Amino acid sequence: MKSFLKKYVRKFYYAFSGLFRGITHDASIALQCILGIIALAVFAFFDLTVTEWIVVIILIALVITLEFVNSAVEHVVDFISPNYHPQAKIIKDYMAAAVLVVSIAAGVIACIILGGKLL
Repeated sequence: MKSFLKKYVRKFYYAFSGLFRGITHDASIALQCILGIIALAVFAFFDLTVTEWIVVIILIALVITLEFVNSAVEHVVDFISPNYHPQAKIIKDYMAAAVLVVSIAAGVIACIILGGKLL
């Protein structure tokens, strides 16, 4: 039982280590976290329903999560192909586009929620 708990505590340690490293060593992840906190602060001034809060929190988590995935893929690509390669660029561009698409969708949904509160 003790080794079972140790194993899972270690997994959480690794996860929090990755979270801390991402926030402190990756400007894009840090920026998305700051923007998420700002969004939460802005939405706190509005009378959001539980459903709206759930949507906002999921979208913030989704954007930050995808930024972590983007950074992980970039590190893998850089490790595998340290020199410039057109295929490596395509992989990185696709990941950046994925973050952009989710960020735009989150922004549009935020505007819809806020627009409903301001009108």
